[in-house]
Amino acid sequence: MSLDSEHSEFARLIAQHQRAVQGYILANVPSWGDADEIWQEASVRLWLEFDKFEPGSNFAAWAIRVAHFEILTWRKKVSRSRLIFNDELIELLEEEQQNFASQHSQDRLSALDQCLENCPERQRDLLARFYEPNRQVEQIAIAMKCSVDAVYKSTQRIRKSLRNCIEQRLQHAGVN
Repeated sequence: MSLDSEHSEFARLIAQHQRAVQGYILANVPSWGDADEIWQEASVRLWLEFDKFEPGSNFAAWAIRVAHFEILTWRKKVSRSRLIFNDELIELLEEEQQNFASQHSQDRLSALDQCLENCPERQRDLLARFYEPNRQVEQIAIAMKCSVDAVYKSTQRIRKSLRNCIEQRLQHAGVN
């Protein structure tokens, strides 16, 4: 993998999973400021160790594991503080957070599947092309006989529609 493609892949994965990792960190430390500090350290560590990540495996799980070790390092640094959780509580919180994240992801994926089923075939086709690895937007525009801007706008509208559909389904199901 070239350095440019490695940069691109890392940027894509970190952007895609940033909220999950930050949520994990925040669930395990007492303040936003501490969580931000740990996120910064975890981000650096993720970049430095990105060559150890196996492409195709679960980036979020790997990143959360790296964040876990950054949290442990942070806890050692601030061990004199009276707001430190004991190890049992940390483990319990981690389990709960992982269970919640896993269920929340499953609920959202299920809602996405249902919403995609209701999408017109042309919209599903556009999304499949847009998210196909190594596919250039220019190629999609040529194949669909439209402009690059039209591809981006259409994709943006479809994603917004899917996001609204997902939120409505989750709200209707009582899942937040």
